[in-house]
Amino acid sequence: MGVRSLGEAFGEIMRRHGLSGAALARRLGVAQPWVSMVLAGKRDPGMARSADLLRTLGWDLELVPSQEDPVKRRQFLASAASIALVPSSNGTSPYRDAEFVRLLADRLAHTEEQIGGAPLVGEALRHVQHIAPAFTGTDTRLQAAASELARQAALILHDTRDLNRAERIAVLARRLAARANDTHAEAHAYGVLSLIRTYGDPHGRAAEYVRRGLALPDLDDTTRATLLVRLARSLAVLPRQERAVRRALDQAQELAERLNSIDGAEVLANSGIALSDCGLHLQGASDLRAAITTVEGQSPLLVGLYRARLTKSAIRAGDVGAIVAGMHTLALVAPLLTSKRMDIHVKHILADTRRWVSVREVTDAREQLLEVTQ
Repeated sequence: MGVRSLGEAFGEIMRRHGLSGAALARRLGVAQPWVSMVLAGKRDPGMARSADLLRTLGWDLELVPSQEDPVKRRQFLASAASIALVPSSNGTSPYRDAEFVRLLADRLAHTEEQIGGAPLVGEALRHVQHIAPAFTGTDTRLQAAASELARQAALILHDTRDLNRAERIAVLARRLAARANDTHAEAHAYGVLSLIRTYGDPHGRAAEYVRRGLALPDLDDTTRATLLVRLARSLAVLPRQERAVRRALDQAQELAERLNSIDGAEVLANSGIALSDCGLHLQGASDLRAAITTVEGQSPLLVGLYRARLTKSAIRAGDVGAIVAGMHTLALVAPLLTSKRMDIHVKHILADTRRWVSVREVTDAREQLLEVTQ
């Protein structure tokens, strides 16, 4: 049975079983008005809750691609997904299905890229609670998928600046990956741990995390390049590390020439941030602009964060024209996001541009940015 919403699923089940809305509500243990709102498309409780409700009625969700040709998971989640309802064969939790867990991880990643992490915290933490049994099991596919879900949850908490909890969940992601013997997933978990602790950690934990990732065997070019720019960023905030930063960036960019455009853009963006943190603002801005060109139209969150970094680099370089252009662009991007990181960047930009309030163009740009973010 092909449906595209929980409301359609409820409607089909009611028709098949001759149920009224009130009877369906009683079976589900919910209020009848809530069922009516779901039927009308005015309520969407999310995939996990929908799966639970349908299982109560004796049905399961099965996600299937809308076309036979292989597609990337995120493209699938963004625009080419349909839901098939199938009678439940047993009471097994869907969180024991590796494919289901991996799709949840991809959904979290895709949604965060569009709107930011703040609206997803509750959902992400709920999923993490459900995947805990995977750690003690023997299904390595499930452990690898659970690792990816935990990693995405850690990234969402990082976006909201809940760093201690983000680190704990990223550690869980690494441990799950290790149990699955998935060095790719383990390396990326170390990368997230490094990201979480890059700023405000004078003990160099961020660099140590990423070095552990780089020491793992058989890393592919994408993973190694990603970790190398993460190493550069972790070193760029420490004193007297410029040579080590440049060495890591040179190695990463040599690998980046063989990567696809999106992965290459991530390398360029992190290179730009590392160079700017080292005081090399013009070089950093060049890399950031190249990264923005690649991700424009694909990830509002990344575009916003990269443009904020580009504006902060212009502030450090004292480039008033670039500062004004950056703030005007951020005024268009920032209101589309619910991201604590973005909020912090905007706060820093407004504070750091006070020195130019006598410049009319800067004042106008500040007022525009204040209007849409305060």
